[in-house]
Amino acid sequence: MIKINMILAEAERFRRYLPGLSDPLPPGSIGLTAELDDGLFAGTALAISHPRSGTGSISVLHVPEMFRTLGIGSRLLLEAERQLIEAGCRTVRITLTMRKGEPCPERDFLIKRGYASEKLQVRSYTFRSASVQQERWLSRFGLSEGCELKPLLSATAQEREELEQIAASLPPDLHPFEEERMLHPEFSTMLKIDGKVAGWLGVQQLASNLLLLRSMHVETKYRIRGNGMALFAELNRKHRLLERFAYHMMSISGDNQTMLRLAERKLAPHAAKIKSVIRLEKRL
Repeated sequence: MIKINMILAEAERFRRYLPGLSDPLPPGSIGLTAELDDGLFAGTALAISHPRSGTGSISVLHVPEMFRTLGIGSRLLLEAERQLIEAGCRTVRITLTMRKGEPCPERDFLIKRGYASEKLQVRSYTFRSASVQQERWLSRFGLSEGCELKPLLSATAQEREELEQIAASLPPDLHPFEEERMLHPEFSTMLKIDGKVAGWLGVQQLASNLLLLRSMHVETKYRIRGNGMALFAELNRKHRLLERFAYHMMSISGDNQTMLRLAERKLAPHAAKIKSVIRLEKRL
């Protein structure tokens, strides 16, 4: 027999399944655990209700592999949904990470239980630098006269104001100063054209051989071929990034269709790994 119990929803309990959890958890958090007759732990779930919007989310749904044919995941999911309904939610959302070329049984599990309305949240490409160095577009893309590269983190108050004004109309993940303390002070770059801020490239070093291109944007009105890729190509020529770091990673919002199409054409052929974060939704 399987028993589903309420537990105290504390971040520490669930970090092993979702390391990025903040502490404390939101007030509407609901913790569940599944136990077998002998009290053996058989699974857990974390749901968060947002009654004001009528939407809930299930952040954790975990069953140890040895118990995954006993229906425990279904029981936990149903109980989490029931708790969200009682909390005033009409819709529930679950976010998954999928790796290109690999099966995703979690997605299949949820689709069978009524989850749909799939929406891409973020897609990340980890690409091999040595492979990209062979690309012709790398040498064709570049910046014209009148373009100036400056350290992003040394922007003046006026330049920061210009950057903020541009970023205000863009998806949040493109903000030049998102998690500013993590940005590389030498590689993170601001682009100016004829004295005006025209774009930026925020860079973070994740490991000795891996750079993350955190945010990349060039204003389209300047008609630079390749836009952000041209800025990356110029930065590579200046700092030899593709020689110094074996891998680069770029994460792109699902709302940024233009950059996604460009990444599919230019980066996907060189990718060691492509991950997509998707959101599934169900009416309760």
